[in-house]
Amino acid sequence: MTYSLDPSEKEGKMGLGRILNREIFLYFLDLEVKRARRYQNFFSVLILKLVQLSDKNNSSGLHTCYKQLSHLLSEELRESDVLGSLGENKLVALLPYADVSAGGQAKSHFESSLKYYDFKCEGYEVRIDQVCFPMDGTDTIDLVKRVIASEAAWAS
Repeated sequence: MTYSLDPSEKEGKMGLGRILNREIFLYFLDLEVKRARRYQNFFSVLILKLVQLSDKNNSSGLHTCYKQLSHLLSEELRESDVLGSLGENKLVALLPYADVSAGGQAKSHFESSLKYYDFKCEGYEVRIDQVCFPMDGTDTIDLVKRVIASEAAWAS
């Protein structure tokens, strides 16, 4: 299934065609919150951020790492999962019906898979955070605030 490409990605290669842009991802997140409330389900969101290790500007390294990370996620995610972009250095994965435990297992699985990619040679590392509905927020605004809070925690 092909979705709208992230505006920064114009290539139609495998893995990049399933990345929703920010607006569409937030729309899907809102729909998932409404569905989870209606049916009293859980879901998790994994936030994956490419963090620059040095102060020098390395936009080609960021682009390379973004492509590698998006390809890895496209390969590892289930068909029911939704992959989105919240910026040039942040990808998010919406995992329907994944509670805290299942989201944690997915996070651990991604962390294990990332060991086979050398992002550090490009000057970046990947940090992963997890947000779970309804534990970390009971509506879309709460969850978005939690995502922003995770970004602030990474900055310190």
